[in-house]
Amino acid sequence: MSAVEAEVLRKVTEKIDLIEPTTGKLFFEHKAELVFCRPHLMPLKTQALERLEEMHRETARQLQKKRSTISSQKKVSEPAGSQ
Repeated sequence: MSAVEAEVLRKVTEKIDLIEPTTGKLFFEHKAELVFCRPHLMPLKTQALERLEEMHRETARQLQKKRSTISSQKKVSEPAGSQ
């Protein structure tokens, strides 16, 4: 820290004297206003739930594909006159 910064810091930390007027009105107004922040978008579903749903969809696709290949193999392997 430089000497100038140290001097400024020493002046800031000194006691600040309050000057009150002897005539007139002295008032303090404190407004408790609401400060609105920009709205934050929150996901409706968590990432874990989305991954789980994607795993279910993928499993369902694989099962449907497997069933379609099995049914097509049965149709090919059945003799034409058995029905």
